[in-house]
Amino acid sequence: MWKNALEVKDDMVTSGVIPDTVTWSSLISACANAGLVEQAIKLFDEMLEAGGQPNSRCFNILLHACVEACQYDRAFRLFKSWKERGSEQTTSNDNLNSSDDSLAVHHTRVTSRPYSHLTMGVPFRPTTSTYNILMKACGADYYRAKALMDEMKTLGLSPNQISWSILIDVCGGSGNVAGAIQILRSLHETGIQPDVIAYTTAIKICVKHKKPKLAFMLFAEMEKYQIKPNLVTYKTILTARSRYGSLQEVQQSLAVYQQMRKAGYKPNDYYLKQLIEEWCEGVLQNEHHNEGQFASRITDFGPQSMLLEKVAEHLQDSNAESLSIDLQGLTKVEARIIVLAVLRKIKEKYIAGNSMEDDVSIILGLQELGSDVIKGESDGVKEAVIRLLEHDLGLQVFAAGSRSGKGKGSRMYSSSIGETIERSESTQASESPTRRPMVLQRLKVTRESLHHWLQKKMESSPSPSPSSITITTQ
Repeated sequence: MWKNALEVKDDMVTSGVIPDTVTWSSLISACANAGLVEQAIKLFDEMLEAGGQPNSRCFNILLHACVEACQYDRAFRLFKSWKERGSEQTTSNDNLNSSDDSLAVHHTRVTSRPYSHLTMGVPFRPTTSTYNILMKACGADYYRAKALMDEMKTLGLSPNQISWSILIDVCGGSGNVAGAIQILRSLHETGIQPDVIAYTTAIKICVKHKKPKLAFMLFAEMEKYQIKPNLVTYKTILTARSRYGSLQEVQQSLAVYQQMRKAGYKPNDYYLKQLIEEWCEGVLQNEHHNEGQFASRITDFGPQSMLLEKVAEHLQDSNAESLSIDLQGLTKVEARIIVLAVLRKIKEKYIAGNSMEDDVSIILGLQELGSDVIKGESDGVKEAVIRLLEHDLGLQVFAAGSRSGKGKGSRMYSSSIGETIERSESTQASESPTRRPMVLQRLKVTRESLHHWLQKKMESSPSPSPSSITITTQ
């Protein structure tokens, strides 16, 4: 792109067309965006030699090019020189890499040698954008960035939302998380409404310094002030935790995930699925196991998986009294995660003092009487769930089926695992030959079995640490 721009400029000069300020500005910008700082400065020199008058955008483009190329000292030398010389400025390709002393004004005549020392009348009026660019160049030097903002105010320039966001970022980059949050708070106190960029910047700082509770607090604050999160905000807050310790933490992240989808954003939910799976599999582990042992078990669920929506549905507080688990349409791995999620929810509720009142019902799908196929059930889900509950967790599982047919009421069939649900000859004769009754196939885990399992979990492990039953305080 920048090569094409230079070719167009050469054609203009050859044709006798004199580039105006907008053209020069576009040319400098094309080279600056390509990371060609030296070429951008040469074009600036050519512009002065041709009698062009650079505007504030030209100056800002050069400063931004230096900052993007990590040439921070160079940006500050340019700014200092332009500011001190007022309307007379000397620029040269050689001197820009020299010390401040070498940038003294030389009242010399412009020669015909390209990119030579130039003494031109160059009006320089810094703008808010100029100071914003220089504040970015401060890195983690908060006091230098704050001094620039104060200087901006003395010139009658008002810091904008970008200015404050940069100051928050610089302060957080210095390790002063509390200071960064205080800057955000001060905006409200002075009557300035922080925007989504300011909040997202503050949330990023909290995530970087492993303070997830503070990050989620700021996210909730955005809703309070009716500031809509953007894609970066959502992605940042969903990476606030590297592992989950409590049901509340999982519910919090899933609520953000659902909000993100409702807002029309397509999340990359691989990371969140990893954390959810690890949290659910924690039901099978005691606190003395090495957490790193689980890393190799992380599953790739695929982009079309609705796992997170299903987990969110089963973990909602509104479903606290419902102990029905719907596995219809899920794969074996997804079904396993859903069952473990509900069991972990039951376990944490039990630790908090809520006793078991009902059996747990697991819905597999509809099945015609006399058929071995369960509609809505993926291959092997029933066997996988039974193996998980009985073998891995030591729970007692029973098969149950509710039959529905024409003119018939609902009736429950129940038997131990391994037995089959039989129908009597009288039932067969009464059913229409063209329409077989359907049976809702379910598994049932009794309240007594769950209570016994929970007691064993409590006895075999030490008293739960606060981090396992409450939201992390960091």
